[in-house]
Amino acid sequence: MFSAKKTTEVSDEQAMQEMMALLDDWKAPEPSPWFDARMMARFREEVQREPEGFFARLRDRFLYGNTATLKPMLAGAMALLLVAGGGSWLEISHLQHQKAPAISATVEDLQILDNNDQAIQQMNQLLDDDTPES
Repeated sequence: MFSAKKTTEVSDEQAMQEMMALLDDWKAPEPSPWFDARMMARFREEVQREPEGFFARLRDRFLYGNTATLKPMLAGAMALLLVAGGGSWLEISHLQHQKAPAISATVEDLQILDNNDQAIQQMNQLLDDDTPES
């Protein structure tokens, strides 16, 4: 029914040797006779072109430039955010955690008495409803 296939494992060294042998046999195609003329025409167009704007140059620097030079700038920007933005965040969080103004003892006592009075009225209503009428 099923035939077992033999799989030969190739080591990394053998694979590398085979790849190098293939690359040794490969011949690169010759460039066209007009390659140099077309390339020089493109160089002239680039030289005559208007300079790009600030944001276009900044975008190109991020996309194609060396990011190692950006690390100190990024660290400085983050430090500035921490100093400027962190202080205002701390102020806001400090305002949120302040206590509500304290209620005087007299007001608290009046609220307790009112709650007690309401509870007594409710109990009286319940007791009045339970009494049988004669």
